[in-house]
Amino acid sequence: MTVASTAEQQTATAASISDASQGRPPMDKIIVAIHGIGSQLRSDTIRSVARRFGDRASPPLPVMPLGYFNLGSAAAVRISRLDAKPADALSRIGFAEVYWADIPGQVVKANDTLEETKAWGHTVVSRAESQYRKEVPNGNLKAEDFQLGTGIVDEIVETVGVLESLLAVLARMGIFKFELAPLLRDYVGDVQLVTDFPYYRDKILHRFHSALAQVVATFQQACPGGDPEIYIVAHSEGTVISFLGLLEALSGRPIVDPDNPSGAPVDDGWIHYVRGYMTIGSPIDKHIVLWPALWQGLQLKSSCSGQQVLFGDSKAPRLTLAQQIKWRNYYDFGDPIGFKLDSAMGFLKESGCAAFEFGSKHDHGFSRYWLPGKAHNDYWNDSEVFGHFIDDVVLPDPTVQPKVPASNRLVDRVSLAIPYVASLLLHVAAVFLLYKGVTQAGAAFDRLPLQILLMSGLLMGITAAARLPRLVHTAGRRWHLAATLAFLIGAVPFFHWLPSGPADFLGGPLTQLFSVSAGGSELAVRLALVGAAALIALSGWLLPRRPNWGRRCLVGAGTAVIAFIVVSRLLGGDSATAPPAWPVLLAGAAFLYLWWLGILIFDLSFIWHRYIRRSVAVDTMRQWKRGHDARPNSKMGLGAPDSPLSPPSAKAAG
Repeated sequence: MTVASTAEQQTATAASISDASQGRPPMDKIIVAIHGIGSQLRSDTIRSVARRFGDRASPPLPVMPLGYFNLGSAAAVRISRLDAKPADALSRIGFAEVYWADIPGQVVKANDTLEETKAWGHTVVSRAESQYRKEVPNGNLKAEDFQLGTGIVDEIVETVGVLESLLAVLARMGIFKFELAPLLRDYVGDVQLVTDFPYYRDKILHRFHSALAQVVATFQQACPGGDPEIYIVAHSEGTVISFLGLLEALSGRPIVDPDNPSGAPVDDGWIHYVRGYMTIGSPIDKHIVLWPALWQGLQLKSSCSGQQVLFGDSKAPRLTLAQQIKWRNYYDFGDPIGFKLDSAMGFLKESGCAAFEFGSKHDHGFSRYWLPGKAHNDYWNDSEVFGHFIDDVVLPDPTVQPKVPASNRLVDRVSLAIPYVASLLLHVAAVFLLYKGVTQAGAAFDRLPLQILLMSGLLMGITAAARLPRLVHTAGRRWHLAATLAFLIGAVPFFHWLPSGPADFLGGPLTQLFSVSAGGSELAVRLALVGAAALIALSGWLLPRRPNWGRRCLVGAGTAVIAFIVVSRLLGGDSATAPPAWPVLLAGAAFLYLWWLGILIFDLSFIWHRYIRRSVAVDTMRQWKRGHDARPNSKMGLGAPDSPLSPPSAKAAG
């Protein structure tokens, strides 16, 4: 799609502003929104932003339809205004949007450009390994450690696919609707275009620069003699695009349409009017660490002189900004894409860029949203997050201290627990169906709920004990200790409280492997059960650390033990009196599927909490650039990078 004539767009948008501005005070501020990943409705992002501003009115302004903010063509710009009272500061604010979803949308539709998610993920791991070998030549990580990373990528993609099927069932039942797999595919697809395809990246960036230039030209045409204050609100991958666009404008890099490389570059004078920058759910840090080439060649060295920011020679500055751009970042700990931006702060410092007012006190992290993953889009409904940006940057009141979005302790605990509880419930369901099949085949048990609970706890303990050592670097022993503790939490109650009848039913066949008698003492039976469980869990300690291998061996070993017990008890007698086998077979198949799904969710939860929520992956790669390996942080227990003073020979943990 080619960009329409700028003059035509300016005429159309200026007329719409003129019509909408009758009887209102002139504008002096413009909020420009840029959306994130995936398929997007035109004008939907700016409507969401305008709604949060409209909530500030008393009474709150009505939610406007999309047509009120309609852009026309994808490359066009329209500035809309809220129907606020003339005395209200909101009446002086215009709203515009940078829309770019049509560019990746066309690529996705063609289906002949983007790489499959697993294959592309493998290239990311390969680049990380190459960076490690270059930056830490004498490091402790081996090739198999990076193979673990490749396996984890496969595990994430596979798990998301399975979860999408499960979520589709829940959606049809009217219980809950959340499209997880499209979120991953959209994110990976958009990241590929921005990071690995220069043509499409330049096309998207040209759209961004053109839109900002149109905003300024349209404002000046509608409000002669005035200068706008521009505030950019960006979400998800839109934060990467907007940050790159801001840096290009600051460095004076000429921006031309890649479809017309001989054409005139976009006027970058809009950068003089940018006063604020809001990022939500931003993956900028990941892009700085994983794709350093994106940020090279930018002339960003500058200095502050009073409120002014000077670029180039102080005697004859290349660019002068009236003041620093007030940058505020917001991220929820449950967001798998957005996180803190300390790498961005480090990049600006290393580049000598003084254009942004952005430090650790401006990087706001919190736990406010209940569901992991879904948190990536929940910012749009959070009036406190937008309220802080409005009070701190857009409409500051010197007499009022902006209220920083606070964490909800209950939300934090529940959000952390939800995926593990989901995994536990799948283990319970698996055991329940297995018991159901066995009882249908003729076995009788008393105190069945207690048995199911104890067996589920043991099965969950086996899963955790087998998986933890496979999902981390195991040079030390702390994860083996954690795995042992997880196993004991499930095994000890099972050993002590399982009723004698079920214990004999389950453990009797195992004792026969070592004794000619028809059974054994109650202690021997219980020890045999726990011993068999321990042997199953050890599969995660002994085999090569490839997640899919370990999962298959874990399920295979568990299946062999359970099949031996069930077959020995139910099908080992006289064939004339033996109960039908089909209930057990069906229950066994359901057990295996639910257990396998529970393992997948446990793995994904741990990977997300450790490598993403705790930022171990990005922090570790950041340390590689300094020539350091990473080592365990004994205080946090989930892994953290070396301090800058740590020797390069420190053991790696990530």
